[in-house]
Amino acid sequence: MSIIFFILSIFSWLELAVCFIIYIFIQAALFIVTALFDKHRRIMHYNTSILCTIVLMLCPLLKVEFKGMDNISRSKPGVIVMNHQSILDILLVFTLYYPAKMIAKKVLAKVPIVGWNLFLSGHILIDRKNRKSQIEAIRRMDHLLIEGDSLMIYPEGTRTTDGEIGEFKKGAFRSACNTATPVLPVVIDGAYQALPKSGMRLMGFSKIKISILPYISVEKGTPTNVLAEKCHTLMSEELKRMRMETT
Repeated sequence: MSIIFFILSIFSWLELAVCFIIYIFIQAALFIVTALFDKHRRIMHYNTSILCTIVLMLCPLLKVEFKGMDNISRSKPGVIVMNHQSILDILLVFTLYYPAKMIAKKVLAKVPIVGWNLFLSGHILIDRKNRKSQIEAIRRMDHLLIEGDSLMIYPEGTRTTDGEIGEFKKGAFRSACNTATPVLPVVIDGAYQALPKSGMRLMGFSKIKISILPYISVEKGTPTNVLAEKCHTLMSEELKRMRMETT
């Protein structure tokens, strides 16, 4: 059975690569056609959402289930806060069809196709070792929220090493507090078991659950640590509940 899983894992990565190669040409064409009238680049986001949905549907080892999709209001800006279990999370967040700008490591700009799309879609690239880059990123995040865009952040800052929700970095919530933008907590479970941080091989047939919780309203000037702790508590409790449902 392990050989079968290995073959299916290779197939999954190959189909992802093929889809992304085709996709980047479509995305580049969309950028040229829509750049003048779609300043928020939402059309391009939805194109990426379609791609990610197709990639995950074609993957024979993964099944994705959603709960709470009706909690999403795509007509207003928000800060999506998601726990980070796997590299698969980057695909999974786009299946919410919620136009939002991601906060990504600047080094990803050098990755073919991925980096090109980050640039074309207007996502925020940050050098975590450069203080000036961090300050500029925060300013841009505030500006995007004020202008009606949404943000997507992984407040843990990196993928989990044990499947649990790690400590949240307070700075990840600064823009929500600065602009009184509501936070949308999203909890993922199963992605760590499917593709842990330590490798690139899908571990077998996996069910990934995504639970979208109701928005958390935020008043301007709310302490970032208070908002971070509230989100962490709600998301940790939801993760426990999701796991109890499967036992």
